[in-house]
Amino acid sequence: MLQQFSLPVANELKAFDVQYQNILKTGDQRFQFLLDFISETNGKRIRPLTVFLVAKLCGTPNRKTLDYALILELLHNATLVHDDVVDNTKERRGQPSAMAQFGNQIAVLLGDYILSKAITLGVATENIPILKILATVAQNLSEGELTQLIGATEPVIDENRYFEIIRKKTAILLASCAEMGAMSVDADAETIQTLRLVGENIGLCFQLRDDIFDYYEQGDIGKPTGNDIREGKITLPLLYALQTASPMQVAEMMKLIRTQDFSAENIRRLLDFAKQHNGVEYAQEKMMHIKQETIRLLQRFPDSETKQALLQLIAYTIERKK
Repeated sequence: MLQQFSLPVANELKAFDVQYQNILKTGDQRFQFLLDFISETNGKRIRPLTVFLVAKLCGTPNRKTLDYALILELLHNATLVHDDVVDNTKERRGQPSAMAQFGNQIAVLLGDYILSKAITLGVATENIPILKILATVAQNLSEGELTQLIGATEPVIDENRYFEIIRKKTAILLASCAEMGAMSVDADAETIQTLRLVGENIGLCFQLRDDIFDYYEQGDIGKPTGNDIREGKITLPLLYALQTASPMQVAEMMKLIRTQDFSAENIRRLLDFAKQHNGVEYAQEKMMHIKQETIRLLQRFPDSETKQALLQLIAYTIERKK
């Protein structure tokens, strides 16, 4: 399905893939196999796709657009490698994670190396506003993960705090993809801000959908059922159930959460509790509300193949199966 709405920027994505492979080449064959592992485990390319689609919506993608897409994808992949170490994630996209393949020490240093590539490319732009955006993204990504990690020992969170976390850990990167895509073709300030919100909304929906996946069988998702709960993370479906169930039921579930009594049976109880109290439906309603807001934001742009592709992207983000 991604290929369908990648068509308006198919040539740009091909150029991106070539350059991305080149960036992850080094003259030192002693660790080239590590970079090959990263370059071969391609994800959905949602971030560069967002950069290129937004740039084309506003003008003609150019060399700056390509550079910005490369920087943001490198930053994204560096954080994924680090996150897998923090979360002890054995699989990523249905394949062994770098941490599982090479161990924690190498994975951390590999993430650092990829991050250094992103910084080097960022500096080469000699563009202070772009460097400010990248610094803000890096800070917010770290803050989001730290807040969620600390939150595992302080499990009672409200919905506003939940959305604050996912804005920082996921949505800000896609917001910056849209912002930098618009900046690369010299869009005006109002347009840049509007499209930044579009990118943020795509990111929010992406994380909400990931959180919903945790309440179903693993299948093709590449993520164990109940993994978030096992790590002490209360995502929106469970959060909503805890806010709406009877005090007796909430007390029973909170006892499991506070004592971190996450046996397979208790994780199943928490998952079933969230489903029985319409937590998944509530999260889906939130995604649909964000989708409608995104459609409203895009109404100011004339109809085009690129605009339709962005609308399809937000729909895909909500409807995807993995």
